[in-house]
Amino acid sequence: MRWTLRISFLLLLAWAIFMVSPFVALYDLSKAVEAKDVARITERVNFNALRVSLARQILGEYLKTQDLGGLDQQAATQVGTATLNPVLEELITPQAIIDMLDDGRLSQVGAGGPGSPIRLDLGSLENAWRTFITSESQGFRAITIPLPADAPKADQFKVTMRLRGTTWRLTGIDLPAPLKEELTKRAAAATK
Repeated sequence: MRWTLRISFLLLLAWAIFMVSPFVALYDLSKAVEAKDVARITERVNFNALRVSLARQILGEYLKTQDLGGLDQQAATQVGTATLNPVLEELITPQAIIDMLDDGRLSQVGAGGPGSPIRLDLGSLENAWRTFITSESQGFRAITIPLPADAPKADQFKVTMRLRGTTWRLTGIDLPAPLKEELTKRAAAATK
């Protein structure tokens, strides 16, 4: 009976540590952004996966605004991807990640208006709990965390963290509508 209780306690403790670990990784990423530590940011961000995430969103919005003129969706996607490549190149750099995560805007893109930072604010137990409750697990290896947790859904960034080995890395950011629209406008301007 004693061994059963000990093993159960250890399993419960391991599960609790695992459940908290992506939030600790995101907190570490936010501290690296505050310190503008490019090496730590590079450790915590999967730039290839982030590029795919942003391309999917921006290309989707861009294609909604375009008259495809009889092109099938795949051909339009290929043309759109080639068009968006310069815009994506500006977004997928450590400095652009610092800009986006620091104040919720991209200074080189010129997104105006007040941005909300993508930070894991653990200033209070209530904020930590709200962030934990609003997060969405996607199996054992991925979690989506809406930030800031108390902002309206239209203004939230949805940060996706994925476990690789023993490290949680940022693999996707779902952009709020105003920033997505600004990037779509920039993509449209790049084609002209």
